[in-house]
Amino acid sequence: MTNFIFSFNVIAPLFVLMAIGYFLHQIHFLSKEFLTQLNRFVFKFLLPLMLFQEIRLSYLGDFSNVKLILTSVTGVAAIIFISTIIIKLTIKRKARQGSMIQGIYRSNFLIYGIPLATGMYGNEAMAPITMLMGIIVPIYNIVAVVLLTLHSDSENNRLSSKKMFKEIASNSLLLGAIFGLLGGIIHLELPQSVEVPLNQLAKMASPLALFVMGGEFRFRSMRNNIYKVVAVTVSRLIIVPVVMLFICIQLGFRNVELSVLISLFATPTAIASYIMAKNMGNDGELSGQIVVLTTLLSCVTIFFIVFFLRTWGFL
Repeated sequence: MTNFIFSFNVIAPLFVLMAIGYFLHQIHFLSKEFLTQLNRFVFKFLLPLMLFQEIRLSYLGDFSNVKLILTSVTGVAAIIFISTIIIKLTIKRKARQGSMIQGIYRSNFLIYGIPLATGMYGNEAMAPITMLMGIIVPIYNIVAVVLLTLHSDSENNRLSSKKMFKEIASNSLLLGAIFGLLGGIIHLELPQSVEVPLNQLAKMASPLALFVMGGEFRFRSMRNNIYKVVAVTVSRLIIVPVVMLFICIQLGFRNVELSVLISLFATPTAIASYIMAKNMGNDGELSGQIVVLTTLLSCVTIFFIVFFLRTWGFL
């Protein structure tokens, strides 16, 4: 019963935030236009600011946990490589290939990572998870730009190295992570009059992002894409976490480190994947459906992952 309550308390706050957003939109308290603007504010300003602040303030300098870094980067690279091969062999249309590959490899580590890991281990999880964000978030975004450019339906996007470089250089999440790392390296200190409001804004990022995601949920018909969406959802929420977490446990990861790896490998597809796919000539509708279904079902899958790992003594 204790493990059930622990697991419920970890995932329930995330679900409640999304449910409130969804409910308020359904009763027309929030307009579509307001949510669109709020979405832009969160993903163009709050999340990059959160990355900057968290990485800068918890920067370890020597990146001492080499084992965690190598395991995470190798795992993400393996997921990208394997999913690319499988999707290219089974899906014909390039724009769908890009959306599906991104849907499988790109977890919502940025939004779920801190509340999920700290929900299990409090501030003890902050240092490893923010350190890892400084590495994984740039990888996610650089790979996404290259992947979506190569698989674009738009001739203006496809195989354009200039366009690719511009997208990478202007990616707000990537810039937030890079400036956070630079700030940590030079031990940047800001006056309290600036630090305090920046911290207050940064703390709004994760809960407000979850709230917006709930508000933008659309249970549209997925008849034309149902098999593709289900295939990506099963891959993202079941196959990837089961395989990767099994390997991580065999490598000796436990407790705080394992909670960070759960946040990386077991979370749903990042909502940023929909925004990027839609704006880079890929199948935005398919990406949106993947984000919705993985986010909705992740409340169940993450709960059981945490519950069983806690029951088996790994958390």
